[in-house]
Amino acid sequence: MSEKSKSILAYLFGWIGGLVVLFVVKDNERNTRFHAAQAVVIGIGYLFITVIYRYIPIVIPFFNTILWVLYIIAIIMGISKANREEEPELPIVSDIAKSVFGAKIEGK
Repeated sequence: MSEKSKSILAYLFGWIGGLVVLFVVKDNERNTRFHAAQAVVIGIGYLFITVIYRYIPIVIPFFNTILWVLYIIAIIMGISKANREEEPELPIVSDIAKSVFGAKIEGK
């Protein structure tokens, strides 16, 4: 399987796909590991914000819809960068991925 395919699959299957590509699939290049780490951050971030919002007593109109649209945009941006084999860094997400998965991304 090509590096491009692994990167795209990581985004398509959300945080689970990202974890599989990051920790189970061997011999990944740095960009593929970076895409997988970003997929995990996007997926878990979306899940975390959705769960936390349910317990906040303030109702924000269309919050879930806006959050879903931002999630889809982030996934599409990641898939687009993976398909064009560009530098994988997405705004905000890449910094979080580096801080959480820094050693794994660098291959250590």
